[in-house]
Amino acid sequence: MNIVLFTNSGWSIPLLIALEKSGKLKAIVVPDFDHEALRYIDDFAAQKGIALFKTNKKQLGKELLKWIGELECTMGICLSFPYKLPTSLLRGVVLGIFNFHFGRLPDYAGGDPVFWMIRNQERTAVLSVHKMEEYLDCGELYIQEQVSIYPGENYGLLGARLSQMSSGLLDRLVGLVEVEFKGKAIERNPSTYKRPTQEELTIDWKNQSADAIEALVNASNPSYGGAITYFRNTLVRILETSPADVRNAALLTPGTVVHASAKEGLFVLCSDYRFLKINIIQTPEAVVTGNKLVALGVKPNEKFGKHQLQAAKIGF
Repeated sequence: MNIVLFTNSGWSIPLLIALEKSGKLKAIVVPDFDHEALRYIDDFAAQKGIALFKTNKKQLGKELLKWIGELECTMGICLSFPYKLPTSLLRGVVLGIFNFHFGRLPDYAGGDPVFWMIRNQERTAVLSVHKMEEYLDCGELYIQEQVSIYPGENYGLLGARLSQMSSGLLDRLVGLVEVEFKGKAIERNPSTYKRPTQEELTIDWKNQSADAIEALVNASNPSYGGAITYFRNTLVRILETSPADVRNAALLTPGTVVHASAKEGLFVLCSDYRFLKINIIQTPEAVVTGNKLVALGVKPNEKFGKHQLQAAKIGF
Protein backbone atom coordinates (compact mmCIF):
# COMPACT_ATOMS: atom_id res chain seq x y z
CA MET A 1 0.00 0.00 0.00
CA ASN A 2 1.33 3.43 -1.01
CA ILE A 3 -0.05 6.44 0.86
CA VAL A 4 -0.13 10.12 -0.07
CA LEU A 5 -0.39 12.65 2.79
CA PHE A 6 -2.19 15.99 2.38
CA THR A 7 -1.19 18.53 5.03
CA ASN A 8 -0.43 22.14 5.92
CA SER A 9 0.38 21.95 9.63
CA GLY A 10 3.01 21.04 12.17
CA TRP A 11 0.29 18.95 13.80
CA SER A 12 0.82 16.39 11.04
CA ILE A 13 4.50 15.81 11.91
CA PRO A 14 3.97 12.85 14.32
CA LEU A 15 1.74 11.19 11.70
CA LEU A 16 4.26 12.03 8.97
CA ILE A 17 7.05 10.33 10.92
CA ALA A 18 4.88 7.27 11.65
CA LEU A 19 3.95 6.97 7.98
CA GLU A 20 7.59 7.13 6.89
CA LYS A 21 8.60 4.50 9.45
CA SER A 22 5.83 2.20 8.23
CA GLY A 23 7.32 2.27 4.73
CA LYS A 24 3.94 3.24 3.25
CA LEU A 25 4.52 6.97 2.70
CA LYS A 26 5.02 7.53 -1.01
CA ALA A 27 4.11 11.18 -1.50
CA ILE A 28 3.21 14.42 0.30
CA VAL A 29 0.92 17.20 -0.97
CA VAL A 30 1.20 20.68 0.57
CA PRO A 31 -0.11 24.14 -0.45
CA ASP A 32 2.25 26.33 -2.42
CA PHE A 33 2.73 29.02 0.23
CA ASP A 34 5.42 29.22 2.88
CA HIS A 35 5.53 28.87 6.66
CA GLU A 36 7.74 27.16 9.22
CA ALA A 37 5.95 23.80 9.36
CA LEU A 38 5.97 23.47 5.59
CA ARG A 39 9.70 24.19 5.47
CA TYR A 40 10.22 21.29 7.91
CA ILE A 41 8.03 19.00 5.78
CA ASP A 42 9.90 20.06 2.64
CA ASP A 43 13.26 19.22 4.25
CA PHE A 44 11.89 15.91 5.61
CA ALA A 45 10.69 14.86 2.15
CA ALA A 46 14.05 15.73 0.58
CA GLN A 47 16.03 13.81 3.22
CA LYS A 48 13.81 10.71 2.98
CA GLY A 49 13.44 10.74 -0.81
CA ILE A 50 9.66 11.22 -0.68
CA ALA A 51 7.90 12.90 -3.60
CA LEU A 52 6.48 16.33 -2.76
CA PHE A 53 3.81 18.23 -4.70
CA LYS A 54 3.17 21.92 -3.95
CA THR A 55 -0.28 22.81 -5.14
CA ASN A 56 -2.77 25.63 -5.41
CA LYS A 57 -6.53 25.33 -5.82
CA LYS A 58 -6.31 25.19 -9.61
CA GLN A 59 -3.94 22.19 -9.57
CA LEU A 60 -6.16 20.00 -7.39
CA GLY A 61 -7.83 18.30 -10.35
CA LYS A 62 -6.39 16.26 -13.20
CA GLU A 63 -2.77 17.36 -12.75
CA LEU A 64 -2.55 16.21 -9.14
CA LEU A 65 -4.55 13.04 -9.75
CA LYS A 66 -2.22 12.11 -12.61
CA TRP A 67 0.84 12.67 -10.37
CA ILE A 68 -0.65 10.49 -7.62
CA GLY A 69 -1.47 7.78 -10.15
CA GLU A 70 2.06 7.76 -11.57
CA LEU A 71 3.37 7.19 -8.03
CA GLU A 72 0.89 4.31 -7.61
CA CYS A 73 -0.61 5.76 -4.44
CA THR A 74 -3.69 3.76 -3.52
CA MET A 75 -4.72 5.58 -0.31
CA GLY A 76 -4.70 9.17 0.91
CA ILE A 77 -4.57 10.69 4.39
CA CYS A 78 -5.47 14.30 5.11
CA LEU A 79 -4.62 16.29 8.25
CA SER A 80 -5.18 20.05 8.31
CA PHE A 81 -5.15 20.69 4.56
CA PRO A 82 -6.45 24.17 3.62
CA TYR A 83 -8.15 23.37 0.29
CA LYS A 84 -11.33 21.41 -0.33
CA LEU A 85 -10.42 18.29 -2.30
CA PRO A 86 -12.53 17.85 -5.47
CA THR A 87 -14.79 14.83 -5.84
CA SER A 88 -12.73 13.60 -8.81
CA LEU A 89 -9.67 13.36 -6.55
CA LEU A 90 -11.55 11.71 -3.68
CA ARG A 91 -12.89 9.06 -6.04
CA GLY A 92 -9.72 8.78 -8.09
CA VAL A 93 -7.60 7.39 -5.23
CA VAL A 94 -8.44 3.68 -5.21
CA LEU A 95 -8.98 3.10 -1.47
CA GLY A 96 -10.13 6.63 -0.73
CA ILE A 97 -8.75 9.62 1.20
CA PHE A 98 -9.15 9.65 4.99
CA ASN A 99 -9.31 12.79 7.11
CA PHE A 100 -7.98 13.12 10.66
CA HIS A 101 -10.38 15.67 12.16
CA PHE A 102 -9.69 17.10 15.63
CA GLY A 103 -13.31 17.13 16.79
CA ARG A 104 -16.39 14.93 17.25
CA LEU A 105 -18.38 14.52 14.04
CA PRO A 106 -20.85 15.76 13.07
CA ASP A 107 -21.04 18.01 16.16
CA TYR A 108 -17.75 19.81 15.54
CA ALA A 109 -17.61 19.86 11.75
CA GLY A 110 -15.79 22.87 10.38
CA GLY A 111 -12.45 24.60 10.04
CA ASP A 112 -11.25 24.96 13.64
CA PRO A 113 -12.85 22.50 16.08
CA VAL A 114 -9.99 22.76 18.61
CA PHE A 115 -10.80 26.43 19.25
CA TRP A 116 -14.50 25.76 19.69
CA MET A 117 -14.12 22.69 21.92
CA ILE A 118 -12.09 24.75 24.38
CA ARG A 119 -14.22 27.86 23.91
CA ASN A 120 -17.38 25.84 24.65
CA GLN A 121 -15.79 24.45 27.83
CA GLU A 122 -16.00 20.83 26.72
CA ARG A 123 -14.47 18.38 29.17
CA THR A 124 -13.36 15.97 26.45
CA ALA A 125 -11.91 16.28 22.96
CA VAL A 126 -12.44 13.78 20.16
CA LEU A 127 -10.25 12.79 17.24
CA SER A 128 -12.38 11.51 14.34
CA VAL A 129 -11.05 9.63 11.32
CA HIS A 130 -13.42 9.42 8.36
CA LYS A 131 -13.41 8.61 4.68
CA MET A 132 -13.83 11.89 2.84
CA GLU A 133 -16.66 12.66 0.45
CA GLU A 134 -17.96 15.68 -1.46
CA TYR A 135 -19.40 17.50 1.58
CA LEU A 136 -17.14 18.89 4.30
CA ASP A 137 -16.48 16.54 7.24
CA CYS A 138 -18.91 13.91 5.99
CA GLY A 139 -18.44 10.35 4.74
CA GLU A 140 -17.93 7.07 6.58
CA LEU A 141 -16.71 7.29 10.19
CA TYR A 142 -13.87 4.83 10.83
CA ILE A 143 -12.44 5.86 14.23
CA GLN A 144 -13.38 8.15 17.12
CA GLU A 145 -11.02 8.43 20.08
CA GLN A 146 -11.66 10.61 23.13
CA VAL A 147 -9.30 12.36 25.53
CA SER A 148 -9.91 14.57 28.55
CA ILE A 149 -9.22 18.28 28.21
CA TYR A 150 -7.02 19.32 31.12
CA PRO A 151 -8.08 22.30 33.27
CA GLY A 152 -6.39 25.39 31.83
CA GLU A 153 -5.23 23.59 28.67
CA ASN A 154 -4.84 25.93 25.72
CA TYR A 155 -5.28 25.55 21.96
CA GLY A 156 -1.66 24.70 21.22
CA LEU A 157 -1.28 22.10 23.97
CA LEU A 158 -4.52 20.29 23.12
CA GLY A 159 -3.72 20.31 19.40
CA ALA A 160 -0.28 18.86 20.10
CA ARG A 161 -1.79 16.02 22.16
CA LEU A 162 -4.31 15.20 19.44
CA SER A 163 -1.53 15.22 16.83
CA GLN A 164 0.41 12.67 18.87
CA MET A 165 -2.73 10.56 19.13
CA SER A 166 -3.14 10.62 15.34
CA SER A 167 0.16 8.83 14.82
CA GLY A 168 -0.95 6.04 17.15
CA LEU A 169 -4.10 5.45 15.09
CA LEU A 170 -2.30 4.87 11.78
CA ASP A 171 -1.96 1.08 11.99
CA ARG A 172 -5.55 0.75 13.12
CA LEU A 173 -6.81 2.79 10.18
CA VAL A 174 -4.71 0.86 7.65
CA GLY A 175 -6.00 -2.41 9.09
CA LEU A 176 -9.62 -1.28 8.72
CA VAL A 177 -9.03 -0.19 5.13
CA GLU A 178 -7.34 -3.50 4.26
CA VAL A 179 -10.35 -5.51 5.46
CA GLU A 180 -12.71 -3.20 3.51
CA PHE A 181 -14.40 -1.89 6.67
CA LYS A 182 -17.58 0.11 6.09
CA GLY A 183 -17.98 2.92 8.57
CA LYS A 184 -21.18 4.54 9.78
CA ALA A 185 -22.31 7.45 7.61
CA ILE A 186 -21.76 10.87 9.19
CA GLU A 187 -24.80 13.12 9.01
CA ARG A 188 -24.20 16.45 7.33
CA ASN A 189 -24.02 19.32 9.85
CA PRO A 190 -25.57 22.48 8.35
CA SER A 191 -24.05 24.73 11.04
CA THR A 192 -20.33 23.95 10.92
CA TYR A 193 -17.90 25.70 13.25
CA LYS A 194 -15.94 28.20 11.19
CA ARG A 195 -12.80 30.06 12.23
CA PRO A 196 -13.75 32.65 14.88
CA THR A 197 -14.34 36.26 13.92
CA GLN A 198 -12.73 39.19 15.74
CA GLU A 199 -16.00 39.70 17.59
CA GLU A 200 -15.96 36.08 18.77
CA LEU A 201 -12.36 36.51 19.94
CA THR A 202 -13.26 39.60 21.99
CA ILE A 203 -13.97 39.34 25.72
CA ASP A 204 -17.40 40.57 26.82
CA TRP A 205 -16.67 41.52 30.42
CA LYS A 206 -20.27 42.57 31.09
CA ASN A 207 -21.82 39.24 30.14
CA GLN A 208 -19.20 36.48 30.20
CA SER A 209 -18.45 34.59 33.40
CA ALA A 210 -14.93 34.04 34.72
CA ASP A 211 -15.02 30.47 33.38
CA ALA A 212 -16.18 31.64 29.93
CA ILE A 213 -13.45 34.28 29.74
CA GLU A 214 -10.75 31.83 30.80
CA ALA A 215 -12.01 29.36 28.18
CA LEU A 216 -11.85 32.04 25.47
CA VAL A 217 -8.33 33.00 26.52
CA ASN A 218 -7.17 29.37 26.39
CA ALA A 219 -8.90 28.75 23.04
CA SER A 220 -7.11 31.78 21.56
CA ASN A 221 -3.56 30.88 22.66
CA PRO A 222 -1.41 30.75 20.59
CA SER A 223 -3.14 30.43 17.22
CA TYR A 224 -5.11 33.69 17.47
CA GLY A 225 -2.64 35.57 19.62
CA GLY A 226 -4.86 35.65 22.70
CA ALA A 227 -8.34 36.93 23.56
CA ILE A 228 -8.99 40.51 22.56
CA THR A 229 -9.91 43.31 24.95
CA TYR A 230 -9.22 47.05 25.31
CA PHE A 231 -7.24 48.80 27.99
CA ARG A 232 -6.47 52.53 28.07
CA ASN A 233 -8.00 52.86 24.60
CA THR A 234 -5.56 50.29 23.23
CA LEU A 235 -6.32 46.82 21.86
CA VAL A 236 -4.49 44.18 23.91
CA ARG A 237 -4.59 40.38 23.91
CA ILE A 238 -4.78 38.25 27.04
CA LEU A 239 -2.84 34.99 26.67
CA GLU A 240 -3.25 33.39 30.09
CA THR A 241 -5.46 33.80 33.13
CA SER A 242 -6.23 31.77 36.23
CA PRO A 243 -9.14 31.79 38.70
CA ALA A 244 -8.45 33.79 41.84
CA ASP A 245 -9.92 34.72 45.21
CA VAL A 246 -9.73 38.37 46.18
CA ARG A 247 -10.65 39.35 49.72
CA ASN A 248 -12.33 42.63 50.59
CA ALA A 249 -12.70 43.63 46.94
CA ALA A 250 -15.12 46.44 46.17
CA LEU A 251 -18.15 45.45 44.09
CA LEU A 252 -17.27 47.42 40.98
CA THR A 253 -18.34 46.92 37.37
CA PRO A 254 -17.07 43.85 35.44
CA GLY A 255 -13.69 44.35 33.80
CA THR A 256 -12.40 46.51 36.63
CA VAL A 257 -8.97 45.93 38.15
CA VAL A 258 -9.79 45.18 41.79
CA HIS A 259 -6.28 44.46 43.03
CA ALA A 260 -2.86 45.30 41.61
CA SER A 261 0.38 44.32 43.31
CA ALA A 262 3.83 43.96 41.80
CA LYS A 263 4.27 40.90 44.00
CA GLU A 264 0.82 39.27 43.77
CA GLY A 265 -0.22 40.36 40.30
CA LEU A 266 -3.22 41.86 38.51
CA PHE A 267 -6.79 40.80 39.33
CA VAL A 268 -9.97 41.64 37.41
CA LEU A 269 -13.66 41.33 38.30
CA CYS A 270 -15.92 39.31 35.97
CA SER A 271 -19.69 39.48 35.37
CA ASP A 272 -20.45 36.64 37.82
CA TYR A 273 -18.53 38.52 40.53
CA ARG A 274 -15.69 36.09 40.45
CA PHE A 275 -12.12 37.09 39.73
CA LEU A 276 -9.41 36.28 37.22
CA LYS A 277 -5.71 36.84 37.62
CA ILE A 278 -4.14 38.16 34.42
CA ASN A 279 -0.98 36.09 34.04
CA ILE A 280 0.24 36.99 30.53
CA ILE A 281 -0.88 39.82 28.25
CA GLN A 282 0.29 41.21 24.93
CA THR A 283 0.30 44.97 24.46
CA PRO A 284 1.41 46.75 21.29
CA GLU A 285 4.83 47.13 22.93
CA ALA A 286 5.53 43.72 24.46
CA VAL A 287 4.32 40.40 25.87
CA VAL A 288 4.45 40.83 29.66
CA THR A 289 3.15 39.32 32.88
CA GLY A 290 0.38 40.90 34.91
CA ASN A 291 2.94 41.54 37.64
CA LYS A 292 5.06 43.48 35.15
CA LEU A 293 2.07 45.60 34.14
CA VAL A 294 1.53 46.55 37.76
CA ALA A 295 5.21 47.49 38.10
CA LEU A 296 4.73 49.68 35.00
CA GLY A 297 1.91 51.62 36.63
CA VAL A 298 -1.41 49.78 36.27
CA LYS A 299 -3.57 50.52 39.33
CA PRO A 300 -6.87 49.38 40.89
CA ASN A 301 -10.09 50.82 39.41
CA GLU A 302 -8.68 50.89 35.87
CA LYS A 303 -10.85 48.97 33.40
CA PHE A 304 -10.69 46.37 30.67
CA GLY A 305 -13.59 46.45 28.22
CA LYS A 306 -14.84 46.01 24.69
CA HIS A 307 -14.43 49.71 24.02
CA GLN A 308 -12.81 52.42 26.08
CA LEU A 309 -14.60 55.69 25.36
CA GLN A 310 -12.99 57.84 28.01
CA ALA A 311 -9.81 59.78 27.25
CA ALA A 312 -6.73 58.01 28.48
CA LYS A 313 -3.02 57.92 27.97
CA ILE A 314 -2.00 55.23 25.51
CA GLY A 315 0.78 52.92 26.58
CA PHE A 316 2.01 51.51 29.82
